[in-house]
Amino acid sequence: MISRELPPPLQAAIDELVRGADRSRLEVAAARLTDAYRWGSASRAARTREDVLAYAAQRAPGTYAAAVAVLSRVREQRPGWRPRSLLDVGAGPGTASWAAREVWADLERIVLVDAEPAMVELGRELTSAGAEWIVGELDLDNERTPGPFDLVLAGYVLNELPAEDLERAAESLWARTGDTLVVLEPGTPAGYARILAARTTVLGAGGLTLAPCPHDRACPLAPPDWCHFPVRLQRGESHRAVKAVARGFEDEKYSYAALTRAPHPRAAARIVGAPKFRTGHVLLDLCEPEGVSRSTVSKRDRGAYRRARKAAWGDRFEVREQ
Repeated sequence: MISRELPPPLQAAIDELVRGADRSRLEVAAARLTDAYRWGSASRAARTREDVLAYAAQRAPGTYAAAVAVLSRVREQRPGWRPRSLLDVGAGPGTASWAAREVWADLERIVLVDAEPAMVELGRELTSAGAEWIVGELDLDNERTPGPFDLVLAGYVLNELPAEDLERAAESLWARTGDTLVVLEPGTPAGYARILAARTTVLGAGGLTLAPCPHDRACPLAPPDWCHFPVRLQRGESHRAVKAVARGFEDEKYSYAALTRAPHPRAAARIVGAPKFRTGHVLLDLCEPEGVSRSTVSKRDRGAYRRARKAAWGDRFEVREQ
């Protein structure tokens, strides 16, 4: 797990806004948000100024950490790709767009869409000048978001839709995608199921899986297993305040799919569980084109063993380097 912190300007801006708000109202809003997030409707619960501030303080660190981790996987698979335009759908206060700029600093056009006017208002305060904000739903008409966009990002938004709307939403997102679509959800069985549904729709429309899967086949994991990954994040001042906690970090678990129109090299395998370190060997659960298997990397294979000792859950891995 990689420790991620919000960019200092974003963290400072959120901290300042939280310090100026009514603490008791923020705590009530944060508790309400926790309940809503548990039931899969977090941003829909954001209505008042306190609601959106609590959302930014409580969810921005996790969203940012997960988005940086996922977008870094995309860059890892396609190191020469440089997206110039980004559509961030269900953007909240724009946190995932900050993550995209962290990974690709030369993004030129960023369009952010969220259904909540109060969230858009906060996003305009927190994001840099030049970003375009639109108040609208996930199925926003194409005329209002002229594209296509090199990168389309939908983070923590599919979980808010009725199951019967998922296919149409995935089609809408894919229609706006000029190159790569990234969908990101909580790392729960329900979040994973929605990622799979979106992936299936896009593959049916001719898309290709970029990550995490090293193939375009159906997911080989069977219940009760599901594909998810962790990232550790630092809790800033406002994050600790609204949650009323002292510990300086927490772990965010997420599921995702990156899908593209561009042919690309495949990862040989992806580590889909925490590596298990034993005396003289490392056990790795690997998702490969043939399915999921456990690989024993022995100390006798010095090169592979060194790489396995450094490997983390979510990394691509090849037992034999080419």
